[in-house]
Amino acid sequence: MRKLSVFSLLIVFFGFNSCVEQIEFELEKAERERLIVSGTLTDLNETQVVFLSETTSKARQPLLADEERRIFTLNDLPRPLAGAQVTLVAVGGGIWFYRETKPGRYELNGFNGRVVNSDLYLQISAGNRVYRSKAQRIPEAIGSDDLSFSFERTRLKDNPDAAQVIIKTEVTLPEQIGDYYLRWTVDEAYFWDLTFFPNAFNMPPPPCIVFDFPDPERIPLINGDLLNRPGGKSTQIVTKRLVDQSFLSRHYFNVRQLSISKDAFEYWRRVRELVNNTGSVFDSPPAQIRGNIFNVDDSEEVVLGYFEVAKARVSRIYTTFADVPFFVEKTCEYDPNRRRDQYPPTCLSCNLFPNSQQEYPEWWFDE
Repeated sequence: MRKLSVFSLLIVFFGFNSCVEQIEFELEKAERERLIVSGTLTDLNETQVVFLSETTSKARQPLLADEERRIFTLNDLPRPLAGAQVTLVAVGGGIWFYRETKPGRYELNGFNGRVVNSDLYLQISAGNRVYRSKAQRIPEAIGSDDLSFSFERTRLKDNPDAAQVIIKTEVTLPEQIGDYYLRWTVDEAYFWDLTFFPNAFNMPPPPCIVFDFPDPERIPLINGDLLNRPGGKSTQIVTKRLVDQSFLSRHYFNVRQLSISKDAFEYWRRVRELVNNTGSVFDSPPAQIRGNIFNVDDSEEVVLGYFEVAKARVSRIYTTFADVPFFVEKTCEYDPNRRRDQYPPTCLSCNLFPNSQQEYPEWWFDE
């Protein structure tokens, strides 16, 4: 068994950037590459994203790592699958085409959940292979979230006094008995304080907004079939995050509640079970988790990942420096006795963050 960073098995994509939510677990190296499909289609007015990649295999060819010296390298990371044709199909009529914006990243704009009463499936053409997802419909029931945060100390490895923030939701459940399945995803967006060096025009550095996923291995789920409380309340921890310099300014947590199908719920339940595997003799061993994608011409081919269709609701909460009850070092604060090259590189350039931008998201000042 080899440890793979199977980022595209379990990722959630957002239209405003190319963030990837990453969860790691073991996966066998097969004789041939296996397709990994990851995507969520919602009824929100947003960019819909599907990510395609392929796993490692025993037959994988090395990559050219240094063209000038002709150095090749071989790694076990999934590689983006470029050049595919990706379409969304409504069984009752209607087709939408995804556009490849980066290798392996395919985007759809203008869907807006307009076919809520139709069965939908994803179709992928890659070379001479055609794949489809099982047809599914956008669910109707969904709850609502009332978010809160709290700061506390916790033990983290050798540090018995690590500082963290906990984001909770008090969920108002759908007004029905059973037949609904909920899960939550959380991404974060925070203002990063670049160093403000004195200048003749007293011009501060441009805004730097950084996007990330604070707690990707947490998979909050609710099975409505186990509850008999229409419109009742339930409390969920949706994410935990260690406190660092990102809390010196406004730090958003964007919480997305997804109403999904029973099959999707079972998929994520198995993923959570695998991720939370403690390694005892009573645990199920790491294994492939089959999703809902299949090869139209070869039912025996194993395809990894999942394409889910969901009703969605987004809630946001943010903290400011005044909320943090712990000491946080201001590593980027200007010091006249400190040379420019003595500052961390991230104090000087926003571009050093993998997912960042110099414009505020349109919702930044709405909360």
